[in-house]
Amino acid sequence: MKNNCNVTKELSNKNSIKIIICLIISGLIIRFYFTPFNLPINLDAIDYFAYAVAMSREGIFPSGYILTNFGWSSFLSIVFSFFKESEMLELMNIQRILNTVISVLAIIPIYLLVKTFFRKEIALLGATLFLFDPRIIQNSILGGTDSLFILFTILAILFIFYKKSSLIYLSFIFVALAAFVRYEGIVLIIPLLVSYAIKNRQQKIPNIKLLVGISLFLIIIIPINFINYEDTQQTSIFTQIVHRGDFISGTIIENKPDIDDEFFATNENHTIIFIENAVGGFIKYLGWVLIPTSIIFCILGVIFVPKKITKNKIIFGLFFVFLASSSIYAYGRGFQETRYLLVLLPIIILLSGYGLNYLLKINLKHIQIIIIFGVIVSSFIFIDYRNKDSKYELEMYEATIFLTNIAQGVNDYNGNKYIKAVDLQNNWPELLLKGENGKMKLITEKFPIKGFEEPLEYIKFNKNMGLTHLLIKEGDLFFDDIFINERNYSFLEKIYDSNDSDETTKYKIFKINYGELK
Repeated sequence: MKNNCNVTKELSNKNSIKIIICLIISGLIIRFYFTPFNLPINLDAIDYFAYAVAMSREGIFPSGYILTNFGWSSFLSIVFSFFKESEMLELMNIQRILNTVISVLAIIPIYLLVKTFFRKEIALLGATLFLFDPRIIQNSILGGTDSLFILFTILAILFIFYKKSSLIYLSFIFVALAAFVRYEGIVLIIPLLVSYAIKNRQQKIPNIKLLVGISLFLIIIIPINFINYEDTQQTSIFTQIVHRGDFISGTIIENKPDIDDEFFATNENHTIIFIENAVGGFIKYLGWVLIPTSIIFCILGVIFVPKKITKNKIIFGLFFVFLASSSIYAYGRGFQETRYLLVLLPIIILLSGYGLNYLLKINLKHIQIIIIFGVIVSSFIFIDYRNKDSKYELEMYEATIFLTNIAQGVNDYNGNKYIKAVDLQNNWPELLLKGENGKMKLITEKFPIKGFEEPLEYIKFNKNMGLTHLLIKEGDLFFDDIFINERNYSFLEKIYDSNDSDETTKYKIFKINYGELK
C-alpha cells in the first residue's frame, strides 16, 4: 500500500498530464481556427513543398533543387508518399497540419526543460507561454522549417540537463538533426561541447561518452552534407557558414544579389552598415517577439533571477548567443522578420520562470488560472487583429488565378506571392521547371517597381521583358494616377474592376497595348 505522500505525488502527476493534454488540444484548436486552408502556402515553404513532392514521387533525393537543407522536405516526402494522388492544395494543407502538430507537441520538451529547474506549476505555465505565443502560432501554420528546427533545438538543450548522463548522446543527435533542417543549427555543436566540458570539468581526458556523442553527430551530419552538395553542386552546410563570414567582411557578395546585398556591394562601409543593421534589428525584434504574452514575465524574470553565476546559467547563455547569431546575421542582411528570434523563446521562457515564480508567491486566489487565461486571451486577440485581412488575402489569391491564365508578366503588387503557387496549380500534377537558382521557375513573371520614378518609365523599360498586365490597388502610390485617371492612359485596356463585384478590395486589372504606347 502506497503512503499518502506517494499517492499525492501520483495524483499530481496525473493532473499534470491531464493539463498538458488539454493544452495540446487547445493549441491545435486555436491554430486550426486561424489556418487558411483555402489558400496555398507561399514564400520559402513552397520550395520545400516542391522538393518533398519530387522526393515522394521519385523515391530518391531529387537533383537540381538548391535548398540550404532538405531535412523538412525529407520528412514531408515520407508523408506525401501516402497521398500521391492528392491535389496540390490538399498536400499543402497536410504540410501545414504536420507543422502545426510539431509546433504543439514541442510543449512536452518545453515542460520537461522548465520542470528541470522549477516546480511543476511553473513548468505548466512555461509550456502555456510557448504554446500560445502568437508568433509561434502564426509561424506554425505557414508550413516552413521553423517548428521542426525549434523542436530539435529544445530537445538538444533538454538532454544536457538530464541526470542520466548517457542521454547526452541524444543532444548530439538532435543538434545534427537541427542542422539537417536548417544549416545554422550546426553552430549549436559549439555550446554543446562547452556545456559537456563544464558539466564534466573534473575529467582530465575526454571520456568515451564525449567521443561517442561526437561520432554520432558526424555520422549524421557528414552524409547529409555530402548528399546536399552532390545534388546542388553549389551549397552545403559548411559553405553556408563560410559565406556568412565572407559577406560580413565584404569579401564576396552572392552571385545573384538581392536588393539589400546589392546596396552593400556598392557601399564602401559594408561592414559598418551590416553591424548597424544587425544590432538595431536584433534589439527591435527581440522587443517585438516578447509582445504580448512574454514581456511581463520576462521583465520580472530579469529582475528576480538570482545574481549568482552558475554553470547552468553559463550554458543557457552560450546557447542564447549562438542561437541569436543567426538572427543577427539575418538582420544585418536586411531581412526584417520576428521569426528569426522564435528559436530563442525556450530560453526566454526559462528566464520568465523566475518571474512566474515571483507571481505565484503572491497570495492571490486562482493566480495560475488567471495567468493561463490572460495568456490565451491576449494571444487570440493579437492574432485576430493581425489576421483581419484574411478576406483580402483570398481576393488577391483569386485575382492571381485570373491573372496567371491571361498574363505573361505582371507588376509587383501586394499579393503576387501567390503567383508561384498558382503557376504550380495550373501545371499540377507536374512540377514547374527548375530555374538556374534551383527553385521552381515562374511561368508568369513578376516585375519589381523599385528603382523606377514613374509608371510610364517602368512600363517602357519592361516592354521587351515580358510585362503584359498591371494589377493596381486603390491607394497604390506608384500607380495612383492610373487608378484615378485611367482614361488618360489610352494604351491600357481595363479588363477587370473589383467595383463591378462584391469584393472588398478595390483594384483594377489592365492589359498593356504596347502598339498604342507613344
